Amino acid sequence: MRRIADLFNADGIDLKRTLVDVTHCRNCGRALNVYKMRMVGGPRKGSWTTITEHCDCSLSQQAVQEADRIKRERFSELSTINDALKQATLKNFSVQNASQIHAVEQAIAFVKKIGENKPARMIYYGKPGLGKSHLAVGISKLLDQKYHKTCLFIDVPALKLIFKSTWAKESTLTERELMTFIADADLLILDDVGAEGITPWTKELLFAILNARLSKSLLVTTNRSISELYLDYGPKIIDRFLENMSKADLVHLDGDYSYRLARFIEDDKL
Repeated sequence: MRRIADLFNADGIDLKRTLVDVTHCRNCGRALNVYKMRMVGGPRKGSWTTITEHCDCSLSQQAVQEADRIKRERFSELSTINDALKQATLKNFSVQNASQIHAVEQAIAFVKKIGENKPARMIYYGKPGLGKSHLAVGISKLLDQKYHKTCLFIDVPALKLIFKSTWAKESTLTERELMTFIADADLLILDDVGAEGITPWTKELLFAILNARLSKSLLVTTNRSISELYLDYGPKIIDRFLENMSKADLVHLDGDYSYRLARFIEDDKL
C-alpha cells in the first residue's frame, strides 16, 4: 500500500513545511511555531498557506478548573458550619455600631490580602452574639467565590468529636488526612475558640493545628479577651495564635446585647 504522502506527491503537491515564524498563545504564552506549506485539498489545492501550531492549554485550563472546583467542594464538605450560618455573607451582615463597621472593613481587607496570595491572620473577639461567626463565614464565601480559595471552617467546640470520628472503622477520612486538609487550606477558620472545654488533650491538639498553620492564613473567633486566652492556654499556644499578628489584627466587636437578645429587648419596648 502506497503511503498517503506518495499519493499527494503524485499529484505534484509538496507536503514539506517550512518554519517561518514563532508566535505565542494568547492564553498561556506558550511559544507556537508558524509553518508555510501547500494546501492539500479544496479549490485552493496546491497554493501556499501558513498554519500555526495548536495549543491545548484551553483543555488543560478546563481540567485545572474542574480539579480546583472539586477541591474547594471537598473543603466545604469538611467545614462544620451550622445551619444558622449557612446563608451568612458579608453583604447581609447587620451592622449596629462602630465596632461592627470596623470589623466588616477589616474583613474586606483580610479577603483582599489572601486573594493576593499573601498570608493574613486575624482574631475577632468580644461578647457572644455580635456577629463574629457570621463575618467568618462571609469571609470564607467571598474568598471561594471571588478568588477560588480553599477555606476550612472548624467549630472548635466540636473539634474533639471531629478528630475522634476519624478513628472509627467506617470513617472515610483518617486523622492524618484531616490534618493535611487543615495544613493545606488557603484559610483555616477556628470558630469559638475557648468554648471547647479546655483539657490537656484539646490543648495538645490545638497546638498541633496551630503549628501546621505557621506562616499561613488563620482567622480566629472567640468570646474571650486576649488576656483570658493567655490564662486559658498558656504562653506556648497563645504565641502560636498571635504569630505574625499586629494589634490591628486583633479586632474587638462590642455591643450592649447580642443580636438574639436585642430582638426580645426591642419587643419589650413596643
